[in-house]
Amino acid sequence: MSINAHRHLTSSPTYNPPEGSWDSHIHVIEPKKYPFPNGIPRIPHEGTMAGALSNASHLGLPNMVFVQVSTYGNDNTWIIDTLKEVEPSRSRGVVAFDPDNIDSQTLQQWHALGVRGVRLNLRSTGTKLSKAEIQTALRKYAEKLRPMNTWSIGLYADMAMLDHVQPLVSELGVKIVLEHFGSPASLPLDTTKEAGWDSLQKMMEDPSVYAKISAPYIFSKDPEFNDLEVLVKSLLSMRNGDGVVFASDWPHTQSKGYDAKPFMEKCLEWCNGDEDLQKKLFRDNAKILWDVQ
Repeated sequence: MSINAHRHLTSSPTYNPPEGSWDSHIHVIEPKKYPFPNGIPRIPHEGTMAGALSNASHLGLPNMVFVQVSTYGNDNTWIIDTLKEVEPSRSRGVVAFDPDNIDSQTLQQWHALGVRGVRLNLRSTGTKLSKAEIQTALRKYAEKLRPMNTWSIGLYADMAMLDHVQPLVSELGVKIVLEHFGSPASLPLDTTKEAGWDSLQKMMEDPSVYAKISAPYIFSKDPEFNDLEVLVKSLLSMRNGDGVVFASDWPHTQSKGYDAKPFMEKCLEWCNGDEDLQKKLFRDNAKILWDVQ
């Protein structure tokens, strides 16, 4: 069955997110307002601010974290404009920048607008880094972020890469967010064979590390999400549920027209009636991670 089958599921009204929930990963892509740079390998489909607000209403996730998409590189104009437009109480931003070419004044200005993280996106760009290269990059970002106190590094990289990241967690001294389940190589999860899984488990023991439960269509073609159950429940069980945040990944740049509601409801179901865990997954952990007072 194709990935598109996800779109045609009929959502059950049984499961609803807690009041004041957060969507910890969305993009706004408006090429007429924010033109794409020349020579990009893939043109994502449009996702307007109006569409983002409609998605928030549809999912019942009124608070949003706007995350830089690889298409725009280090041009964060759309994020800064969006944060100025949306109420600070219901929005945060994650930017991209070159740690060798950023000044503290710019970071402070972004912080005042609601930026709380930088994204290191290796998977979307197909970037391959050696152990030394990824560790050097993380150290450079952490050096810039530590004075900000509340910022995180959002890492979108193959799970196998975590073998190089895990030894640095304590040294870096900043929050780390593992995007999209930590990006496993295959499903269903086989903990004995998945490269990087042991490192992910060790990382998740640290209260500074979080994992985003998001973008199932990148890894799974199962419309019932059965092949994701072991992975998601394993992440939910780690650190008593204190290290997970839900995200829709709207507008789903790899699956146009996708509806995240069935997967959101499945995640609520996988909480097995634990209302405290549901609150952590959809609201409470996000408020801590994104520094929401």
